[in-house]
Amino acid sequence: MKRAPPLTNAEFVTDLMQFSAHGALIQAFVLQALDAYSQRVAATTPEALDTPFVSGHAWHGCALEVRRKLAHRLGEEGAGVPELASEDSSESSAD
Repeated sequence: MKRAPPLTNAEFVTDLMQFSAHGALIQAFVLQALDAYSQRVAATTPEALDTPFVSGHAWHGCALEVRRKLAHRLGEEGAGVPELASEDSSESSAD
């Protein structure tokens, strides 16, 4: 029997969000996990996040982007979430 090719990360997250044994509750769990991890990374200096594989500044930037997008989604833009220096053109208002 031939194995199906592995899911991409985007396909995996989509599958997780849409087909959980726990129903829509998984969506709140995933968003809470994104919020908690992005808070921890955003609170760390970029230099402390450097690894041989990933730039700490890039990883920190990812955290700030997630924080900003979550705040925008939840209507909390003024809640002290750091803004990115440049606007992210991939953000869409159609959800």
